[in-house]
Amino acid sequence: MVFSQAYTEMLQQASRRCNAEGKRSYPSSCMEIYLLQQAQQKAKRKEETVFGQLTDIFDWKLTRRQRKTYIKALSLGFTLVLTDLSKTILWASHSFLSMTGYTTAEAVGQTARFLQGEQTSAVDIKRIRDNLRQMMPVKADLVNYRKSGEAYTCRIQIEPMHNSQGELTHFLAIESAV
Repeated sequence: MVFSQAYTEMLQQASRRCNAEGKRSYPSSCMEIYLLQQAQQKAKRKEETVFGQLTDIFDWKLTRRQRKTYIKALSLGFTLVLTDLSKTILWASHSFLSMTGYTTAEAVGQTARFLQGEQTSAVDIKRIRDNLRQMMPVKADLVNYRKSGEAYTCRIQIEPMHNSQGELTHFLAIESAV
């Protein structure tokens, strides 16, 4: 029996039982919530796999602790954004959409400047730029703008990513709306 048939039969049985008892049936809502949770967990696992593939492709030199930190950030719903050395976005996690309103397809190929605006601190941007130029990690709270134009505060932590030969290859940001 395929899942959709089992699901349909379960709903019909519950509905008949509830109708006979004069009650309202809720199993369909419970099943939909369960399926949504399963889909979200599957998407997170897929994203963790993609991050692992990126690590292998770019030959990043990550400690076990760093790898765990990034995977945990993904599983907790933080946004990860990968850029090249010119700070062009190459990849962003799915939570980028919920934080910014932009799909990853809309972000790839752009720099993070497209999220900045009138209230974004030039001093913080300069500090971030200077730290990255020196290949130093940096943390900041920036005012960014969603696709709708709404301002939000983005807590960002950017780390330089080096390959196994010690060469700087990318920057990886862990972001969250605060």
